[in-house]
Amino acid sequence: MKTKFFVTVILLSTCLTSWAWFPKSITPEKLSRIHIGQTTETDLVQLFGHPTTRLADMSNSVTLDWFRSVPMPPTGYLPVVGQFLGGMNVEAQQLSVVLGPAGRVVRYEMHSSKEKARGAGVRAGAVQ
Repeated sequence: MKTKFFVTVILLSTCLTSWAWFPKSITPEKLSRIHIGQTTETDLVQLFGHPTTRLADMSNSVTLDWFRSVPMPPTGYLPVVGQFLGGMNVEAQQLSVVLGPAGRVVRYEMHSSKEKARGAGVRAGAVQ
């Protein structure tokens, strides 16, 4: 009996702690503040926090990526019926920004699992 109780407490605490921290949402308002040829890496860090990944290539371009995923709701952890109670309703977002050699935004792209109306959740900006 004590073992079952201990296992239940561990599983429940694991489910609850997965909600303790996750990054802020990448909102359309924040995306509208990215301006091609003007926005710098410092501006992006102020808007979205430190990027998840940063890649510099040989042409002195830098690619910054922000990833965000929200854990499934607690009802999703229920065996068998959890997937029917919103357990499969998980949100994920990715923002990729390319900075040119001058350190300013050349292009950016945002993907979201929640948006379906705009090209399967793709928003892109590019130099024209």
